[in-house]
Amino acid sequence: MRISGPLFGGLVGASLLLVGAFHVGHKRNLRLATRFSCLLEGCLQPKDQNYTWLGGVMGFTGEYQVPGFKKVIVVYRLLPRQSLLWVPFHFLTGDRDTVQALFYLNGPPSQEFHLVQGGLLKQPKIYNLSLLKAEKKVLAGKGFKVLYEKDLSLLDRVLGLLGEDLLLVRHVAITKEKGVFYLEIPLPPSRLERGAALLGKVARGIPEEERL
Repeated sequence: MRISGPLFGGLVGASLLLVGAFHVGHKRNLRLATRFSCLLEGCLQPKDQNYTWLGGVMGFTGEYQVPGFKKVIVVYRLLPRQSLLWVPFHFLTGDRDTVQALFYLNGPPSQEFHLVQGGLLKQPKIYNLSLLKAEKKVLAGKGFKVLYEKDLSLLDRVLGLLGEDLLLVRHVAITKEKGVFYLEIPLPPSRLERGAALLGKVARGIPEEERL
């Protein structure tokens, strides 16, 4: 099979484009991961920290020794910017860079609680959903679903803790089995500072609560 000159040139051009996009995306993800880890350390003020890369430059898992908690784990997942072929799919699905933060509490929480932004294409998986009561609320002009085990007493505490950053958060959870305060935050590059500051605010605010 003979390949025409224009077809060969197109194949070469496409290959060069993919290679170039890989290096650009690789460098950008590396910069974002490095920058966010520095911001986290500044806001959380940990006594110690340890990082594990996720699939090269797909993000990291950071474990922090923060006063007031058994430990704090932050998972920062980045879009595969180094893969040009995946970009259209992420635009279609609405995926974003995401942070999942787990604050391991020193004492057991009073009940299980979830606050989830409404209208999401991807709803979080809640394992004991059948055991929880559900109500819909409008908070800061947005629709939310509140799931709770006993009563709504934790809602005001969570709202006070998050303050004006409530709309940044896609899912808040307080789980009894592992004693964790959990946040899931879509975090585009333009909001890195604000996202890190929110986690720092949570780290300072939770120990002041008598009991979640």
